[in-house]
Amino acid sequence: MTDAEIRHEQQLRTALRAVFMQCGMRFIVPDAEATILAKLKALGVECNADLGYLRMNQGATEIVPSGMCERIRKELPLLFVPDPKRDTVSSKQDLERGSAVEISAAKSQYIRDHGLASWQALPATRAQSELQTAPVNPDMTRAEYLALPFAERARLAGVFDAATLSRIIGRKG
Repeated sequence: MTDAEIRHEQQLRTALRAVFMQCGMRFIVPDAEATILAKLKALGVECNADLGYLRMNQGATEIVPSGMCERIRKELPLLFVPDPKRDTVSSKQDLERGSAVEISAAKSQYIRDHGLASWQALPATRAQSELQTAPVNPDMTRAEYLALPFAERARLAGVFDAATLSRIIGRKG
């Protein structure tokens, strides 16, 4: 790849990540952007981030980013942090209903359908799941900030200024 192609690819991935974050969806898989771009390409969607934001076209029709995010989230749910608003199971607590046999069967079925890695990535409680899916913005609380993966917090350290980070860390809740 040439330098220009590498820069273009990086712009596209950054814009794609930003669109999903704005829609309240965070990736659980480190390289989810590549999988999503491949899926969009398979659907005949052309993506462009040359103007600093994501533009998508399918043929002559421009696609609404939020609609695309919801569709990708439904088709590839294992790429995203479990979300209590979108998923029937967003925490291990969601599977703990009924008798011991029913709970065991529900957990086994989840692992069979989604895999052990997905099970291990599930937060323990619904409250933790809600913290993990809080939108990233300067008004987030300390708990929401600390629930982010380390890589995301490191990225935000370069995005937010020191005063904004101090306000976030100083907030209760």
